[in-house]
Parts: sequence; structure tokens; C-alpha cells
Amino acid sequence: MEQVREQELVYRLPRPQPDGTTQLRLTPLELIDRLAALIPPPRRHRHRYHGVLAPHSPLRAQVTAWARQAASPASPKRTAPSAAERSARSPARLLWAMLLARVFELLPLQCPHCGGEVRIIAFITEAPCVRAILVSLGEPTTPPKVAPARGPPAGEEAFERVRGWNETPVPAVGIEMQRAQR
Repeated sequence: MEQVREQELVYRLPRPQPDGTTQLRLTPLELIDRLAALIPPPRRHRHRYHGVLAPHSPLRAQVTAWARQAASPASPKRTAPSAAERSARSPARLLWAMLLARVFELLPLQCPHCGGEVRIIAFITEAPCVRAILVSLGEPTTPPKVAPARGPPAGEEAFERVRGWNETPVPAVGIEMQRAQR
């Protein structure tokens, strides 16, 4: 990107376009307009389906049925879970367990010794009880000390390389900020 005049920018393309164009001449507003077109709209899906795959297409059920038929012979037959199994294993519980399994590389709802299912029987939040359990397990009862923050690697020399860094005006000390009233 190169500024030719105050209101004209030249963007040199990495490769020539099929018509032979090697650069674009844009005003700053045209550049912003082209860049803004690349930003996806907020709170919208990034994948949009059109044609027969669109959500309300009358042919979508027929097209996706072919995909289900092709996948069903390869997949093993499963029996439908009972109502008790469905209520015991809510999607939120399984999602939580799978996220923990990704992070810690172990299944949190499976016993590491026997492989059986683990049940949560209590949440202990009282400090004396937690401390007693940690002592009985031989774990430390105090959090580790936090190391103090250190400065940037270059130190003060980095500021000296930038011209005029200390010439910026300092605001007056006596300024009071007013709180916005709602």
C-alpha cells in the first residue's frame, strides 16, 4: 500500500489479474469499503447454504436422505437408549465431560482404576473441610506464591529508540472525571 496523493492510495496486487491489472487505485473510503465487505456480519452463521441445501428448501429432505442412506450400512446397528438412560445422560453433562477429556486427556466420568462410571456425590466448598481433605491426601493447603511481574526485556532502551516518546503533553493533574448518569 502506497499513498500517492492525500486522497489516493495505490495497492499493488501480489499477482496480475487475468485482465493484466497489477495495482488498484483507491480513495481511503473505497479501501475501507472493500475491507468492511470482508468482515462477517455479527451474530450470524458464517456458512450459508443456498439451493437445495438451504434450510427451507423443499428438496432438502430428499437430498440429505441420500447422505443418511449412504452412511447407515457402514455404521453398526445400535439399539435406542431407554428413557432412564436418556435422562441420566443429558447433552450438557456429556459435553462437559468431553471438554474435560480434551483438555486433560482423561475421561472425568470414568474411574481410572476399574473403568467404572464415576458418580458425583458432593460438592465441598467450606474451607475447613477442603483443608482437611487436602491434608489427608498430602497436598499443599496454601496456593503457590505468584512470581512478581517483570519489565519488558528491552527495558528503558526501547523507549529511547522511538523519537519523541517523551514529548507528548501530560494532562493536568487537577482534572476530575464526572460519572455518567444513567
